[in-house]
Amino acid sequence: MNRIKQILSHPACYHYIRQVVLGGLPFREWIRLYGFDDLNQRIADLGCGPSDILRYLSPERRPDFYLGVDISERYLDSARRHAARAGVNAEFHALDLARLTHDRDVQKKLTGLLEYRNISRVVLLGVLHHIDDESALATLNLVHQVATVRSLVTNDVVEIPGDFLNNLYCRMDRGTFIRSEAGYDALIAKSAWSISSKHWTAPGVAFAKNLHYVLVK
Repeated sequence: MNRIKQILSHPACYHYIRQVVLGGLPFREWIRLYGFDDLNQRIADLGCGPSDILRYLSPERRPDFYLGVDISERYLDSARRHAARAGVNAEFHALDLARLTHDRDVQKKLTGLLEYRNISRVVLLGVLHHIDDESALATLNLVHQVATVRSLVTNDVVEIPGDFLNNLYCRMDRGTFIRSEAGYDALIAKSAWSISSKHWTAPGVAFAKNLHYVLVK
């Protein structure tokens, strides 16, 4: 397991292994869904990793600003290169989001960044299924408190009753808090956000499902 984590910690390996195993991720579909093609959006990507989605931006359609936050400097270095190649106005910060729910300094730093950079949309891509309900609610509500943020988008794997292949895919994921659709619904219902819409997508191997929520104030 440690060897696998070491391999996945390398940004290029992380990108291409996911692409091969899943038959290609639908990044271009996600760009439209998350508003990465909206010239007026100022996006914060919490837990951005190497920001692989920036590889797929169109030169004519990209966000006004992109803020990437992650704990890994190795990933952030890769993300900076992707942003530079895409010509995106971007900034990156190392922050331990695992401390977000209980560390006031981390909370202040994050909310300060969101406010200072006038972030309009926050994305949590593959984040919620890695944290428990209490931590997830604290994260959702903390972001909701930031006046400039008007919307939030999530992307997570989801357990589907009776869907053997999808659920096998879930068991292979490193997240330990993968929920059913009803579980995600209940989690968000407890937060300060309202659900604007829900979307399902799948990578090249269509049995593996991703559930996305677009949340608004």
